[in-house]
Amino acid sequence: MIIGIISSNAQYKELMSEQEEIELALLTEKPGNETVDFNAILIDGKLIPYRELELIREKYADIPIFYIIHDAKTEMVIQTIQRICASQKVTPINEYYTESQVIEEVMEHLIAKKNTKKKRVITFFGTHSSAGVSTTTLNVARSLSSRVHERILVLSLNAWDPSDYFYDYKGHYLSDLKVDLKTESLTQARLTSSLHQYKNFYHLAGNRDIKMQRYYKPKEIEHLLSVAKENFDLILVDGGTHFDTAIAAQAYVSSDMRFIVTNQEEKGYRGYFPYVFQQMLEPVGGKREDFMLIINSFQPNMSLISEKDLEEDLEMSRIATIPDMGPIGSIAIRQSKLLYELGEQAYRKPIDTISNLLIAEAGLSEKPLDEFQPKSKGFFSFLPKKDRGGEKVW
Repeated sequence: MIIGIISSNAQYKELMSEQEEIELALLTEKPGNETVDFNAILIDGKLIPYRELELIREKYADIPIFYIIHDAKTEMVIQTIQRICASQKVTPINEYYTESQVIEEVMEHLIAKKNTKKKRVITFFGTHSSAGVSTTTLNVARSLSSRVHERILVLSLNAWDPSDYFYDYKGHYLSDLKVDLKTESLTQARLTSSLHQYKNFYHLAGNRDIKMQRYYKPKEIEHLLSVAKENFDLILVDGGTHFDTAIAAQAYVSSDMRFIVTNQEEKGYRGYFPYVFQQMLEPVGGKREDFMLIINSFQPNMSLISEKDLEEDLEMSRIATIPDMGPIGSIAIRQSKLLYELGEQAYRKPIDTISNLLIAEAGLSEKPLDEFQPKSKGFFSFLPKKDRGGEKVW
C-alpha cells in the first residue's frame, strides 16, 4: 500500500513507514506532482485549509482521504469542517491526536479492523466538580489491586486538583514531571521514583502548580501514558471534569474505556455536562455510548432524581450506583484511608462491580477469593467501645 502524506511534519512519514502494511509513504507539501499512484492520502490541516478539500478530492477521486483538523476554535467551525469532509467523503481526524494516534486511526480505517488489544487505560470523568471522580477512581484501584495479580497505576490527570488528600501521599506530582514530559525524556525509573505506593497500587498525584493548569500539551500526556504502560498492566485515570484542557483531551482520546461519574445534583447532569458534550465532545466524534455511567452518593429520596431518570437524562447505561455514605467519607480521609477499607458492604459492592467489569475487559488474573476478601466492620467500628470499667477503648 502506498500512502501520500501532505504535510511538513516528517514524523507522519516515519511512523507510517513503520506499519507492516505500508509499502511506501511519501511526504509532500504540494499535492498532485507525485509520480506514483497513491492508495490513500493523509492531509495535515496545518498545511491545507479545509476549504481546499474539494480540490483535493478532484485530484484524488477514488481513494480514501484523511484530514487532520487544525485550529478549530469553536463548535461551529468543527461542525463546518465535518460537513465539508462528509460532502467530499473525507475522514476527519481529531486535532487533539498526537502523530502516533493519527497514524493508528488511519490504519484502523485502511485495514478495516479495530484494535483488539486488551483494554489498559481506563478513564473516569465527572459531570461536574464534586461528583466524586477522584474518590471513585482511587477506591476502584483499591478494590481492583487487592483482587488481581497485575500491577495497577492511578494517574490523577486533573489540572485543578492533585487528589493527594485521601491518604498520607508521599510521592511527586504531575507538575514535577513537566520538564520530563515536555522534552519526552521521562524514563521508567524517573516515573517509578515519583509514585506513591498505597497498599497494592501506585499513584501519581495531579497538577499542583496553579500557573501550569493550561500549559500541558497532548503530546506530553501521551508520553506519560506510553511510559506508564511499560511498567504497569492497567492504568486508571482520574480525568476530572474540565474537558477544555489538553490533559483531559488526551486522556479522552487515549482511553480504552470511559466512565462518567455523576450524582443527583442538577448542575451536573442537567447543567454543566450536557453543554460540555454538545459543544466539545460531540463535534469531535464523541458519542454518549462511549461512556458508562456511575451514579455516586445516591440517596433514594422521592424529591431527588432516580437512577432510571439519570440514565435517561444522560442517555448512558448505568454500571453501578454508589450509595451516599454520610460522614464515613470524611472519617476515611481523616484516618488517611480509603472508603473501600472503612465503608460497609453497601459501598464495597458497587465498587467491586466496577472492578468485575475491568477484570473481564482487561483480561486480568484474579487471586483466590480468600486472599483479598475484606471483612465488613460496619459503621460503628469507627467509634470507641467501652470496656467493663467504663473506659473508652479502640
